[in-house]
Amino acid sequence: MLRTLMMTLLLTAAAPLWAITVENVDVPEVVPATADSPEMTLRGASVRRVYGFVEVYVGALYLKNSALEDKEVIRVDDPRRMVFYVTSERVSARRFTNAIQEGLAINITTGEMAAMSERVNQLVSLFDHKFVEGTVGYIEWVPDLQESRIVIDDTVRGSVPGKDLNDALLKIWIGDHPVSERFKEEVLGHRDS
Repeated sequence: MLRTLMMTLLLTAAAPLWAITVENVDVPEVVPATADSPEMTLRGASVRRVYGFVEVYVGALYLKNSALEDKEVIRVDDPRRMVFYVTSERVSARRFTNAIQEGLAINITTGEMAAMSERVNQLVSLFDHKFVEGTVGYIEWVPDLQESRIVIDDTVRGSVPGKDLNDALLKIWIGDHPVSERFKEEVLGHRDS
């Protein structure tokens, strides 16, 4: 009896904690700490659809402090991570980076875009990767280094400096002109996915 109880406890402790499942993607509740990044908690997750019905990825927002007010999520200089689980063969690096550039263009001023253009180009080059269904990537803000780190399929592709750029990127999903209002609400944790 005691042995069965111990085995059950060990198996339960070893199992990952899944917060939610979105479009058959298990989204973990927590991302573990690394050498330069603390543990972060899921704020929310949503599926990104284009043309209203074609699912392209599931996005999940992780924060060091998931209890922040919505308006503080972008403002504070805390670690954060936007994760993308590619769910369609229709996603390519080119389409993804075009969407990033279009999202930036409608969420920041032309002056801000001009000031960041070299870093945006550097960022775009880091997404030169073959995206297939099942690809997982993320953009992580690392305050201690003051840089955005790009990781795709567990490989660090590089980093780009500047909180202004990371703030602008996050505005694509949760700013005044997000990719979709539903996506924004769900990744901020206000609606069930």
